[in-house]
Amino acid sequence: MLLIIEKRTIIELVSMIGGETAGKVMKLLLKKPGITDEEIALKLKLDVRDIRRILHRLNELGILHYELTRDKVTEHRIFKWYVEEGQVTGFIITHMKKILDRLKRKLENEKNNQFYWCGTPGHRKYLFDEAMDRLFRCPECGKPLQPYQNDEVVKALEWKIAKLEAFLEELMKVGKAEEIEEKPAKSR
Repeated sequence: MLLIIEKRTIIELVSMIGGETAGKVMKLLLKKPGITDEEIALKLKLDVRDIRRILHRLNELGILHYELTRDKVTEHRIFKWYVEEGQVTGFIITHMKKILDRLKRKLENEKNNQFYWCGTPGHRKYLFDEAMDRLFRCPECGKPLQPYQNDEVVKALEWKIAKLEAFLEELMKVGKAEEIEEKPAKSR
């Protein structure tokens, strides 16, 4: 599947996964493919071991790959790192499916349970059994726990699920169309 993802989006994604330093590493790799871990460490003024941990983590996720060569003089191994931009799309789709699954479970939970809440922002909502165990009093502030109307939460979850499903469906259509276009070209 060949979808173009902006470099800024890739950097933000990597920052969310591996933190700010991982985002800086990705930005550098996108600017200069084939850079070594030592060069990255020098440019970012960080310990090469920390850079290697980040690179190997991103490699495990399939976002990066490397070429292994040897220094002709010292015989040390040299890793040249590259971004797998095509794999980033698959990674995003996989994670979107996981998010969609979590949202569906959350929606099911919201629809099938009655919640009780004290009304104080930041305080958690309790299931009926939990509220009853607490004698319908908030353990944090002591206010009475009242039935919580979660209609807005349910609507928001349904809306978000519909948007994600439509987006994933569109991605799959694009991917299938590209596969169909690629097959005749390969058989020539």
